[in-house]
Amino acid sequence: MTENMPEQTAENTPLQQMVMFRLARLHAKVNAQSTKILNKSAGLSLSQWRIMVLIETHGKITPTKFVRLTKFDKGLVSRTIKGMIKSGLLHSESSKSDQRSHLVDMTEKGRALFEKARPHMRQRQSRLLECMTLAERQALFQSFDKLELAIDDLESLS
Repeated sequence: MTENMPEQTAENTPLQQMVMFRLARLHAKVNAQSTKILNKSAGLSLSQWRIMVLIETHGKITPTKFVRLTKFDKGLVSRTIKGMIKSGLLHSESSKSDQRSHLVDMTEKGRALFEKARPHMRQRQSRLLECMTLAERQALFQSFDKLELAIDDLESLS
C-alpha cells in the first residue's frame, strides 16, 4: 500500500475509499454530463443514445439482445425503444428467425440525430481519456475486468 492509502479493513475503510461509493459517484457525474451534452447537441436522452450506439455497433438488434449485452433494466429498455419508435427515431421489423421477436434499427431521422451527437460524445470520450497515460488507461480497464469477475463470483455464491 502507498503512504496515502494505509491498509484498510472492511470495518475502518473511509467512505471516500469505498469502491462502490466512488463508482456510484463517478457514474452519477458521467451520466449527468452525458445527458447534458446529448440534450444540447441533439435532443437525445442518455437511454436513447445508448440504444443508438449499440445499433451502430451491432446493426439491427432485438431488445432482448440489447438487455443481454448491456445488463440494463429490461423495462427501461422496452419503454425507451417504444418511445423511439413512436417518435420516429427507430423502426421495428419482425425477426425472420423468430416471429415472436422484432429487430430495431435507426430511421433516417434517428441516424441524423445520432450523427449530430456523435462528435460531441467522441470529443468528451477523448477528453476524459487524455487525463490518463496509456498505462493508466490499460490498468483502469483491467481493473474493471477484475471487478466484473469479482462481482460475478459473488453472485455465484448467493
